[in-house]
Amino acid sequence: MTDRLTQLQICLDQMMEQFCGAVNYIDKNHGFEPSNEAEEHMSDPQAHIVDEKEFDKNIDELTTDMILKTRQIMALIDSLPGVDVSAQEQLHRIDSLQKQLIKMEKDKIDAIKRKDRLLEKVRDLTKNFTVGINDSKAETNSA
Repeated sequence: MTDRLTQLQICLDQMMEQFCGAVNYIDKNHGFEPSNEAEEHMSDPQAHIVDEKEFDKNIDELTTDMILKTRQIMALIDSLPGVDVSAQEQLHRIDSLQKQLIKMEKDKIDAIKRKDRLLEKVRDLTKNFTVGINDSKAETNSA
C-alpha cells in the first residue's frame, strides 16, 4: 500500500489522463455545428463523427468518471494528516510515533538475539546427537 501523497499524485495523474482523453474524444468525434445561424455548416471527410445520441452517452460516461475521480481526490485530501490539526499536535504525534519506533526497534533487536541463542542451542543439540550416534556406531563396530 502506498502512502496518501503518492495515492493523491496517482489520482491527479489519472484525472489529467481523463481530461486529455475527454478532450481528444470530443475533438475526434464531435459534429461540426455552426456557433450561430450566419455560419455555414462545416464538414470534414476525414473526421469520424459519432451519432449524437452515442456522443452524448459517451460524454456522460466521461464526466461521471471525472466526477468519481474528483471525489476520490477530495477524500484523499481530507484524510491527509494536518488537516484541522495544529502544528503542536502534529509535533506531539511525530514524537509519539518516534518513541514507538524506538521501542519496536529495541524489541526487534531483542528478538534477533533470542533467535540467535535458540539457533545456537539447536546447533549444539544437533552436534551432540550426531556425536552420540557416531560413538554408538563405533562401540557397535568394535564389539
